[in-house]
Amino acid sequence: MLSIVGIAPHPPIIIPEIGRGRLQEAQKTVDGMRELSRRVKEKQPKILIIVTPHGQVVRAGPAILASDRLSGDFGQFGFPNIKVELETDRELLDILVEASAGSPVKPVLLGKKDQHSPGGELLDHGAMVPLYYLQEAGVSVPGMHITISLDSYQDLYQFGRIIMKAIKKRGVPVAVIASGDLSHRLKPGAPAGFNPRGKEFDQKLVHFITEGKVEDILNMDQSLVEDAGECGLRPIMIALGMLEQTGFHPEVISYEGPFGVGYMVAALHPRDQSFQKSSSGEGGPDR
Repeated sequence: MLSIVGIAPHPPIIIPEIGRGRLQEAQKTVDGMRELSRRVKEKQPKILIIVTPHGQVVRAGPAILASDRLSGDFGQFGFPNIKVELETDRELLDILVEASAGSPVKPVLLGKKDQHSPGGELLDHGAMVPLYYLQEAGVSVPGMHITISLDSYQDLYQFGRIIMKAIKKRGVPVAVIASGDLSHRLKPGAPAGFNPRGKEFDQKLVHFITEGKVEDILNMDQSLVEDAGECGLRPIMIALGMLEQTGFHPEVISYEGPFGVGYMVAALHPRDQSFQKSSSGEGGPDR
């Protein structure tokens, strides 16, 4: 049973120990992450799936870290003592491999014993930042770490449908986090430089999520996507595929771009689940 799908940004600067004095510049996002984590906690999931754009990307398909225990720290950002962990749910992984056997998009398993794919137990920051907030909220359950592939949006959407089949067969409450930032080009000095179309991309995507316009997301103008310099669209495509059968109640909890990168926090509630909108939603980019 799919209980909730979250969309979460992953800037390490929103980790309080890392952001320190600059944390208040992204306070909407910090508050949004805590609200999303609270909502996930309320659903009492037994499994947590993280979809990230920053793990090891391979040509053959979406990569899944197959080691029994996954861990990571923020050492590359100067804070090796901040650690997060995720235990792999082996049963869900095995079901997914079986469910995808006849599909053109199949997961690629990365693990310690795979001599061609090292690093099968190391979490990336795209997973670690949401996990930090989830674990702060008391969500500490086994799960699965999935990295996007460069397959088409339609193929990633179909892969999401296959994941949903595996979730149903697993038969326990599952929460999903699609980790990704929006445009990295919102203003001069932004990490990927400035492009005025970055704001246009963010406005459109936040609007499409708010209105639940899946087809519009699947068919976004590719020149706009490229100009925006985003990293969140592919994880969102996979998550939307999981929600195809149930549909969803969309809730944008917060949006801001204080450092030139768009941070959207959203909760997508499957229509077969109870839903009560938060009073803390911030709406779109211009609010």
